[in-house]
Amino acid sequence: MNFEAVKNKIEEWLQPILNEKNLFLVDIKFPMGRQIEVYVDSDKGIHISECAEISRFLEKNLDGSGLVPENYILEVSSPGMDNPLRIPRQYKRRVGQVLEVTKTNGVQVVGELIEANEANIKLRDVPEEKSKTQKAKSKETQELKEHELKFEEIKKAVIQFKF
Repeated sequence: MNFEAVKNKIEEWLQPILNEKNLFLVDIKFPMGRQIEVYVDSDKGIHISECAEISRFLEKNLDGSGLVPENYILEVSSPGMDNPLRIPRQYKRRVGQVLEVTKTNGVQVVGELIEANEANIKLRDVPEEKSKTQKAKSKETQELKEHELKFEEIKKAVIQFKF
């Protein structure tokens, strides 16, 4: 299976349906030879019924295309909360959440996403948790630094969760 050819064809087939439904393609992966994972999202999230519809649409196009083996496995889903953010549109939806970003130079930055556009993101340091003896001081006394990162500087960005 020519992965690049399959990826390009899937992107071509999906573009009209994604535009019509105001969805966007996040990624296409081939984790094991015959398995194809397609990740789709929207600015408001994606419903399982939309994933099923896209899956049926792709199966109709892939079956008999000669691009994939007969026993291929197709999975269409949202990127999930633990997958790294890949495209600017995903970041815009996550403003207000805490991200852990690994830069291409290996430096890690953790901060609240306060801004995202097509070229870069801006993170603000998250206030440190204070011990009981320090709680008298307000969070406002901490200096919270902002970090502006261009997308080409970001190797990986994942959402941090507090439980």
